[in-house]
Amino acid sequence: LYSYAAMQAIAAAATAAKSNDPQAVAKALHENGPFKTVLGDLSYDAKGDPTLPGYVMYEWKKGDDGKYTYIQKM
Repeated sequence: LYSYAAMQAIAAAATAAKSNDPQAVAKALHENGPFKTVLGDLSYDAKGDPTLPGYVMYEWKKGDDGKYTYIQKM
């Protein structure tokens, strides 16, 4: 469910940003909301942390070798 909820929030942020540019979507995630998800309303506090208890998002990046590397917990 976390992945589905994350995609709901990202899709809503992309709609709010009127863009699929990752930086514009990230900005919209932090400046808009709350976003309705299957886990409840998701928004971010002044530090940029999700306000929904127990909610986490992770960033992974695909390398030139085709393998994914963990970047950060968002």
